[in-house]
Amino acid sequence: MAMTDKIKNSKENYLLVYPKQVSEDIGRAVNTMGFIDKKLPDENLDSIESKLSEVNQELDSLENEIENFKKNNEETFESLPSTVEYYEKSEDIISKMAKGEKYLYLTGWVPNSKVKEFENLSKKYDKTNVEVKKKYNQEPPTKLRNNKLFRPFEFLVNMYGAPNYNEIDPTPFFAVSYMLLYGMMFGDLGQGLVFVLLSFLVDKKDKTFGALIRRVGFSACFFGLMYGSVFGIETLIPAILIKPFDNIMKVLIASVAFGIGLLVIAYCMGIYNKLVKQNNIEEGIFGKEGIAGLMMMISFVLIILNIVKVNPMPISVGFALLIASIVMIVFSKPIAAKIEKRDEIFESSAFDYYVESSFSIIEALLSVFSNLVSFTRVGAFAINHVGLYMAFEVMSKIAGGGIKGLIILILGNILIIGLEGMIVFIQGLRLEFYEMFSKYYQGNGRKFRPVKERK
Repeated sequence: MAMTDKIKNSKENYLLVYPKQVSEDIGRAVNTMGFIDKKLPDENLDSIESKLSEVNQELDSLENEIENFKKNNEETFESLPSTVEYYEKSEDIISKMAKGEKYLYLTGWVPNSKVKEFENLSKKYDKTNVEVKKKYNQEPPTKLRNNKLFRPFEFLVNMYGAPNYNEIDPTPFFAVSYMLLYGMMFGDLGQGLVFVLLSFLVDKKDKTFGALIRRVGFSACFFGLMYGSVFGIETLIPAILIKPFDNIMKVLIASVAFGIGLLVIAYCMGIYNKLVKQNNIEEGIFGKEGIAGLMMMISFVLIILNIVKVNPMPISVGFALLIASIVMIVFSKPIAAKIEKRDEIFESSAFDYYVESSFSIIEALLSVFSNLVSFTRVGAFAINHVGLYMAFEVMSKIAGGGIKGLIILILGNILIIGLEGMIVFIQGLRLEFYEMFSKYYQGNGRKFRPVKERK
């Protein structure tokens, strides 16, 4: 009789019972299979059970001690993952820091509202010295401060570029105008509600993008009520304002009028930036995006209105404004130099300057015209939105209605929500970036990227 144990990390034991006469043969066979002989314990079963009970009691005692230790140090255990991450990041930062014999040196930017809290770090941490400098040689990064309604639109503004401290933060105006433009182009109560519901799912992955979708969704719902449109159907609810497909010309004219209003605001913001924030008289008064540019746009509008027999003012006023704006742009440098009492007028020769100014007039005229025409796309998309659904409605009738027709209408709405929703999103950005930002926004600042302490 013998007890064997399988080698290499196995805990299996086997009891072999055999006659003594064959013990040698059995031993050789067992060794060949990789088993190792172990002697049978001398203790009886009662003593083994007694020892096992003692061991189990000892294990229970140790487990209780571990549980008590966990409870007493619960906060420490919870902070371990972030502590490990903190030290990993610290080591990475330290490797890039300037080093002295006794100190590590790190510089950065702190918001004015956090300066006192930052200065107190020297009291909070041992062997830490904090110095705050009020004067600096480079432009500080920009920290935007907007309310909850406008804050998600900072993401879209930063796509163009972060604002600097010499211009107005465009986020509030951008947020309001973008939501209005999106709703006007994609006005539908049902599809807008789909956007709102989808936004809560997107929140789980990206809260900023989810918030953007929710806001444009509410805008689409509002204009859906104005247009009387629910999933493309215009017979379920009455239109509070207008039905775009039945009033094509009115919608196109209204979209251009709305665009003119936005452009006037954009020009005014640009003039304020240049004159007040930047103290740039030349660009603020005589520039293509200054008072001269605004006069040129107004003259264009007055001339066009007179051509179509709408006469808010005589056409002569429009031409007078146009000529005045052209003269201001062409002679911007000499007049600005006279006002500012500067001796230096031209960067190169006077001839080169006037040739360049003449060509810039053509560019300015084309720019004003293209800006006004660009806003017709707002009305065009409002009309197209209804027309696209009507195409699927015709396909549904051709299919014979019923379940097949319903499936076609559902698929059509999915396509409209996905494809047209994305196109309108891009077109709204285009109007903001190219038609309006060019009038008042440079976006050449640096975004403030804070280092956050994990708690």
